[in-house]
Amino acid sequence: MNILHIDSSPFIENSVSRELSAAIVTALQRTEPEVNVVYQDYGTNPPPHLSAEAMTCQRSHQSTNLSDNALAEIAAVNQAIEQLKMCDVLVIGSPMYNHSISSHLKTWLDLICQAGKTFRYASGGPVGLLKDRPVFIASSRGGIYSRGEGLAHDFQEPYLVSMLGTLGLKDIHMVRAEGVSMSHPGRDVAVANAMQQISQMFNLPAMAQPA
Repeated sequence: MNILHIDSSPFIENSVSRELSAAIVTALQRTEPEVNVVYQDYGTNPPPHLSAEAMTCQRSHQSTNLSDNALAEIAAVNQAIEQLKMCDVLVIGSPMYNHSISSHLKTWLDLICQAGKTFRYASGGPVGLLKDRPVFIASSRGGIYSRGEGLAHDFQEPYLVSMLGTLGLKDIHMVRAEGVSMSHPGRDVAVANAMQQISQMFNLPAMAQPA
């Protein structure tokens, strides 16, 4: 089994999404005899933003007389798409920033969402070109956005589900830790609940909460 593991938080030591995405990968490794993990830390090594030159090339499929910067951006597009196509399971660590995903993760989505390569336009709307596979999203939020007043401000999880679905990836499993910055439930309880969810998801004994 090939796993593509993506983290998108710029924080290292105190990142809940990193803790949870790592726990998901560990759980997958426990359930499969042979696992190959391709890891991309876009939180500390962001992918390149696409310039107008590179975007025009992607749309027109004309690749002559391009600048070195555009060639590097197109190479990043091709690499990101190839890694996605090759994986059997996708694991994404996604913290909520300002009601949405991090700019690092948005940039990766802009790389892989390419008409004619990962989706196509049809009369009824976009059609995904990727074979469906399990996607596990480790979602972390400082507040509560899955219910109540916060629900109207959640542009993180619905956006990820929408964009991945556009590509044909609809087998999505959300592991959520929210309220980590609040007095209740607070970080410890939120992470413990998410770890329990991971254990139940993979039918494993209770996983130890990260220190």
